[in-house]
Amino acid sequence: MTADAQRSWRGGTTGSGGRRAALLLPALAGVVFAVTCRSSGGGGKSAGGGDAGPVTARLAEPADASGDAPQAAGEGVAREESARYFPEPYDNVWIGEPLAEFREDYPDATPYSSPADPERLEWQELKAPTGLLVRLGFVPGPTPETTRLRSVQFMSLLPAPASPEAPPTAHSIAAWSAWMTQAYQPLMEGLKRKYGEKADVYSCGGGAEHPIVRVVWRGKAIAVTEAFMLHDKGLSSTLMITPLSVVERYLQATQCRWVQDRVM
Repeated sequence: MTADAQRSWRGGTTGSGGRRAALLLPALAGVVFAVTCRSSGGGGKSAGGGDAGPVTARLAEPADASGDAPQAAGEGVAREESARYFPEPYDNVWIGEPLAEFREDYPDATPYSSPADPERLEWQELKAPTGLLVRLGFVPGPTPETTRLRSVQFMSLLPAPASPEAPPTAHSIAAWSAWMTQAYQPLMEGLKRKYGEKADVYSCGGGAEHPIVRVVWRGKAIAVTEAFMLHDKGLSSTLMITPLSVVERYLQATQCRWVQDRVM
């Protein structure tokens, strides 16, 4: 952990959420105060250049998600990028895939209910032997052949060495520093090898109890988002693969603010 991160944690100027952000962001290429400063009104820079404030728009009416499933003209690009972006052994899954085809390949998938889902997708769940949890959301159609895959989430947890709420001590700071080296940084290196070092980083949720950092890689038809949330049990890591339009709505709905455009 850098000296700046230690000072930010010790100062506690942004409360528990600020301490979590101060612990998490140094591993994102040394960004220490970016989230704290910019979320307090300092403004940011959009990925396309120029100044940009926080994205505050909310999701539109949830029922109309059908346009997010790739149509025939873009299906080839979606399949190509899915094969490149999906982690093994799930690289045969693709955005836009019919539910019937998915069930043939993964008969052990079980229906999953997500009451908090504003778009009311049809969800399937897979549990990998490694403990990875995979949830797949399908845009409802009249038949399994017309019900198409819209969103996939790969969810895991890295146990924390100590509670982010604990008073900072030399031992706890050393424990967090070792954890970043041994657990968090290898995860980031794996993402770099898979998706490249060029990405957009966002701080989401403002002063929420559990602030979220999102790292977004954008392709031609599909976006990959790695979302990190630091809490008492550890670091929740969710890799989400969606059409481009969907990730933009997620960034708006969770009030994300752009931080930087290079992760590694």
